[in-house]
Amino acid sequence: MSRNASHAGSWYNDIGSELNEELEQWLREVPSDIEDGLPTPIPGARAIIAPHAGYSYSGPAAAFAYKCIDPNFV
Repeated sequence: MSRNASHAGSWYNDIGSELNEELEQWLREVPSDIEDGLPTPIPGARAIIAPHAGYSYSGPAAAFAYKCIDPNFV
């Protein structure tokens, strides 16, 4: 089962390659160290609160939040 992307072209880019580049760029811009030298991802971080408005508004902040998740946390 699949669902059409109802907000493509309005809340985010509807051209897949351009959307991917925007997402990758925002993720690249997240610093490897944040306040007080804390690294990204934050060791042990398993939950975030991320914005979900249109990507032109929330993309950089959402990328920052997602980069903080520790993918190695067990």
